[in-house]
Amino acid sequence: MNLAYYPFQLITTKPSEVTVIDTASPKVLTDLIEALRNDLDKVVLSNDQHEPQEIRKASLWIGDPMLELDLDKLFQRLIYKRMELLIENQRLVELIDQSQQMAMDLLQDPFLSDLPVTVEPGGKLEQIMKYCNVHFDEAVTTESTSKIEALIQTLTKLGEKKLVILTNVSHYLSARDFFAVTEQIGDTELQVILIEFSKVNRKKYFEKCQYIYIDEDFVDSRELD
Repeated sequence: MNLAYYPFQLITTKPSEVTVIDTASPKVLTDLIEALRNDLDKVVLSNDQHEPQEIRKASLWIGDPMLELDLDKLFQRLIYKRMELLIENQRLVELIDQSQQMAMDLLQDPFLSDLPVTVEPGGKLEQIMKYCNVHFDEAVTTESTSKIEALIQTLTKLGEKKLVILTNVSHYLSARDFFAVTEQIGDTELQVILIEFSKVNRKKYFEKCQYIYIDEDFVDSRELD
Protein backbone atom coordinates (compact mmCIF):
# COMPACT_ATOMS: atom_id res chain seq x y z
CA MET A 1 0.00 0.00 0.00
CA ASN A 2 1.19 3.53 -0.77
CA LEU A 3 0.44 6.65 1.24
CA ALA A 4 0.87 10.06 -0.39
CA TYR A 5 0.92 13.18 1.77
CA TYR A 6 2.06 16.33 -0.02
CA PRO A 7 4.79 17.59 -0.11
CA PHE A 8 6.56 14.59 1.44
CA GLN A 9 7.99 11.52 -0.25
CA LEU A 10 5.67 8.63 -0.96
CA ILE A 11 5.38 6.15 1.92
CA THR A 12 5.14 2.49 0.91
CA THR A 13 4.08 -0.14 3.41
CA LYS A 14 4.83 -3.85 3.20
CA PRO A 15 3.27 -7.00 4.67
CA SER A 16 4.87 -8.16 7.94
CA GLU A 17 6.38 -4.72 8.53
CA VAL A 18 5.50 -1.81 10.82
CA THR A 19 5.74 1.64 9.25
CA VAL A 20 6.10 4.49 11.75
CA ILE A 21 5.33 8.12 10.94
CA ASP A 22 6.72 10.04 13.90
CA THR A 23 6.45 13.82 13.89
CA ALA A 24 7.19 16.91 15.96
CA SER A 25 4.74 18.95 13.87
CA PRO A 26 1.20 19.35 15.24
CA LYS A 27 0.00 20.15 11.72
CA VAL A 28 1.41 16.95 10.25
CA LEU A 29 -0.06 14.94 13.10
CA THR A 30 -3.48 16.56 12.73
CA ASP A 31 -3.50 16.24 8.94
CA LEU A 32 -2.66 12.54 9.04
CA ILE A 33 -5.12 11.65 11.79
CA GLU A 34 -8.02 13.66 10.36
CA ALA A 35 -7.46 12.39 6.83
CA LEU A 36 -7.09 8.72 7.72
CA ARG A 37 -9.87 8.70 10.30
CA ASN A 38 -12.38 10.69 8.24
CA ASP A 39 -11.38 9.80 4.66
CA LEU A 40 -10.21 13.29 3.68
CA ASP A 41 -8.21 14.10 0.57
CA LYS A 42 -5.14 15.44 2.40
CA VAL A 43 -3.87 11.86 2.18
CA VAL A 44 -4.16 9.55 -0.82
CA LEU A 45 -3.89 5.77 -0.52
CA SER A 46 -3.05 3.64 -3.54
CA ASN A 47 -2.41 -0.03 -4.19
CA ASP A 48 0.76 -1.65 -5.52
CA GLN A 49 -0.25 -0.60 -9.04
CA HIS A 50 -0.59 3.01 -7.78
CA GLU A 51 -4.35 2.96 -8.33
CA PRO A 52 -6.09 5.33 -5.83
CA GLN A 53 -8.14 3.59 -3.14
CA GLU A 54 -10.93 4.88 -0.91
CA ILE A 55 -9.41 5.29 2.54
CA ARG A 56 -12.38 3.76 4.36
CA LYS A 57 -12.26 0.68 2.14
CA ALA A 58 -8.48 0.24 1.96
CA SER A 59 -7.65 0.90 5.60
CA LEU A 60 -8.82 -0.03 9.08
CA TRP A 61 -8.67 2.86 11.53
CA ILE A 62 -7.90 1.65 15.06
CA GLY A 63 -6.52 4.87 16.51
CA ASP A 64 -5.32 5.08 20.09
CA PRO A 65 -5.41 1.48 21.38
CA MET A 66 -6.38 2.45 24.93
CA LEU A 67 -8.74 5.35 24.22
CA GLU A 68 -10.47 4.31 20.99
CA LEU A 69 -10.16 0.53 20.66
CA ASP A 70 -13.03 -1.64 21.88
CA LEU A 71 -12.10 -5.20 20.91
CA ASP A 72 -15.62 -6.56 21.36
CA LYS A 73 -17.24 -3.78 19.36
CA LEU A 74 -14.69 -4.13 16.57
CA PHE A 75 -14.54 -7.91 16.34
CA GLN A 76 -17.55 -9.62 17.91
CA ARG A 77 -19.73 -9.62 14.81
CA LEU A 78 -16.80 -10.59 12.59
CA ILE A 79 -16.01 -13.52 14.88
CA TYR A 80 -19.63 -14.69 14.70
CA LYS A 81 -19.58 -14.57 10.91
CA ARG A 82 -16.25 -16.38 10.64
CA MET A 83 -17.44 -19.10 13.02
CA GLU A 84 -20.54 -19.62 10.87
CA LEU A 85 -18.29 -20.22 7.86
CA LEU A 86 -15.89 -22.54 9.65
CA ILE A 87 -18.04 -24.66 11.94
CA GLU A 88 -18.85 -28.18 10.76
CA ASN A 89 -22.52 -28.93 10.08
CA GLN A 90 -22.63 -31.78 12.59
CA ARG A 91 -21.20 -29.59 15.34
CA LEU A 92 -23.73 -26.84 14.55
CA VAL A 93 -26.60 -29.34 14.74
CA GLU A 94 -25.33 -30.48 18.14
CA LEU A 95 -25.21 -26.92 19.47
CA ILE A 96 -28.70 -26.15 18.19
CA ASP A 97 -30.05 -29.34 19.77
CA GLN A 98 -28.46 -28.38 23.09
CA SER A 99 -29.97 -24.90 22.83
CA GLN A 100 -33.44 -26.35 22.15
CA GLN A 101 -33.14 -28.77 25.07
CA MET A 102 -32.18 -25.93 27.39
CA ALA A 103 -35.24 -23.96 26.23
CA MET A 104 -37.54 -26.92 26.91
CA ASP A 105 -36.02 -27.42 30.38
CA LEU A 106 -36.62 -23.75 31.14
CA LEU A 107 -40.31 -24.00 30.16
CA GLN A 108 -40.81 -26.86 32.60
CA ASP A 109 -40.07 -24.57 35.54
CA PRO A 110 -43.25 -24.35 37.70
CA PHE A 111 -43.32 -20.58 37.58
CA LEU A 112 -43.10 -20.37 33.77
CA SER A 113 -45.39 -23.35 33.18
CA ASP A 114 -48.27 -21.42 34.78
CA LEU A 115 -47.82 -18.46 32.46
CA PRO A 116 -48.79 -18.08 28.77
CA VAL A 117 -45.18 -17.65 27.70
CA THR A 118 -42.82 -19.43 25.37
CA VAL A 119 -39.09 -19.32 24.65
CA GLU A 120 -37.18 -19.04 21.43
CA PRO A 121 -34.23 -21.46 21.36
CA GLY A 122 -31.19 -20.36 19.41
CA GLY A 123 -31.62 -21.60 15.85
CA LYS A 124 -28.47 -19.91 14.57
CA LEU A 125 -24.88 -20.02 15.72
CA GLU A 126 -24.80 -16.24 16.23
CA GLN A 127 -27.79 -16.45 18.62
CA ILE A 128 -26.07 -19.20 20.59
CA MET A 129 -22.79 -17.30 20.77
CA LYS A 130 -24.57 -14.14 21.90
CA TYR A 131 -26.37 -16.10 24.60
CA CYS A 132 -23.03 -17.53 25.76
CA ASN A 133 -21.65 -13.96 25.78
CA VAL A 134 -18.49 -14.70 23.82
CA HIS A 135 -16.21 -11.74 24.55
CA PHE A 136 -12.59 -10.80 25.12
CA ASP A 137 -11.11 -11.44 28.56
CA GLU A 138 -11.02 -8.43 30.89
CA ALA A 139 -7.25 -8.83 31.35
CA VAL A 140 -6.81 -8.39 27.60
CA THR A 141 -9.00 -5.30 27.36
CA THR A 142 -7.41 -3.37 30.24
CA GLU A 143 -3.67 -4.03 29.90
CA SER A 144 -2.03 -2.18 27.03
CA THR A 145 0.47 -4.75 25.76
CA SER A 146 -2.03 -7.60 25.96
CA LYS A 147 -4.68 -5.52 24.23
CA ILE A 148 -2.42 -4.67 21.29
CA GLU A 149 -1.24 -8.28 21.04
CA ALA A 150 -4.87 -9.46 21.06
CA LEU A 151 -5.67 -6.95 18.31
CA ILE A 152 -2.85 -8.27 16.10
CA GLN A 153 -3.73 -11.91 16.84
CA THR A 154 -7.41 -11.38 15.97
CA LEU A 155 -6.72 -9.39 12.81
CA THR A 156 -4.42 -12.19 11.67
CA LYS A 157 -6.95 -14.90 12.47
CA LEU A 158 -9.61 -13.00 10.51
CA GLY A 159 -7.26 -12.61 7.54
CA GLU A 160 -7.37 -8.80 7.52
CA LYS A 161 -6.02 -7.35 4.25
CA LYS A 162 -6.57 -3.64 4.90
CA LEU A 163 -3.90 -1.22 6.03
CA VAL A 164 -4.12 -1.15 9.84
CA ILE A 165 -3.64 2.30 11.39
CA LEU A 166 -2.83 2.93 15.06
CA THR A 167 -1.76 6.01 16.99
CA ASN A 168 0.21 6.66 20.19
CA VAL A 169 1.35 3.07 20.62
CA SER A 170 4.71 4.19 22.03
CA HIS A 171 2.86 5.92 24.90
CA TYR A 172 1.90 2.54 26.32
CA LEU A 173 4.75 0.14 25.55
CA SER A 174 8.28 -0.15 26.83
CA ALA A 175 10.99 -0.68 24.21
CA ARG A 176 11.00 -4.37 25.08
CA ASP A 177 7.23 -4.71 24.74
CA PHE A 178 7.23 -2.78 21.48
CA PHE A 179 9.91 -5.08 20.09
CA ALA A 180 7.71 -8.07 20.99
CA VAL A 181 4.77 -6.51 19.12
CA THR A 182 6.88 -5.88 16.02
CA GLU A 183 8.08 -9.50 16.17
CA GLN A 184 4.45 -10.62 16.37
CA ILE A 185 3.52 -8.53 13.33
CA GLY A 186 6.57 -9.88 11.51
CA ASP A 187 5.02 -13.34 11.68
CA THR A 188 1.85 -12.12 9.94
CA GLU A 189 0.92 -10.64 6.57
CA LEU A 190 -0.49 -7.48 8.15
CA GLN A 191 0.49 -4.02 6.91
CA VAL A 192 0.58 -1.64 9.88
CA ILE A 193 1.12 2.11 10.17
CA LEU A 194 1.75 3.83 13.51
CA ILE A 195 1.25 7.58 13.77
CA GLU A 196 3.22 9.06 16.65
CA PHE A 197 4.13 12.48 18.10
CA SER A 198 7.58 13.26 19.46
CA LYS A 199 9.79 16.31 19.79
CA VAL A 200 12.86 14.16 19.11
CA ASN A 201 13.84 11.55 16.55
CA ARG A 202 13.28 8.08 18.03
CA LYS A 203 14.79 5.86 15.39
CA LYS A 204 16.42 3.65 18.02
CA TYR A 205 13.10 2.89 19.73
CA PHE A 206 11.56 1.97 16.37
CA GLU A 207 14.70 0.27 15.03
CA LYS A 208 12.86 -2.80 13.67
CA CYS A 209 10.41 -0.64 11.71
CA GLN A 210 10.36 1.47 8.60
CA TYR A 211 10.82 4.76 10.44
CA ILE A 212 9.96 8.20 9.10
CA TYR A 213 10.52 11.28 11.24
CA ILE A 214 9.14 14.69 10.26
CA ASP A 215 10.47 17.51 12.45
CA GLU A 216 8.94 20.87 13.36
CA ASP A 217 10.42 22.42 10.22
CA PHE A 218 8.71 19.78 8.05
CA VAL A 219 11.99 18.06 7.22
CA ASP A 220 11.50 14.38 6.36
CA SER A 221 14.27 12.26 7.90
CA ARG A 222 14.52 10.29 4.64
CA GLU A 223 15.82 13.43 2.92
CA LEU A 224 18.85 13.35 5.23
CA ASP A 225 19.76 9.69 4.67
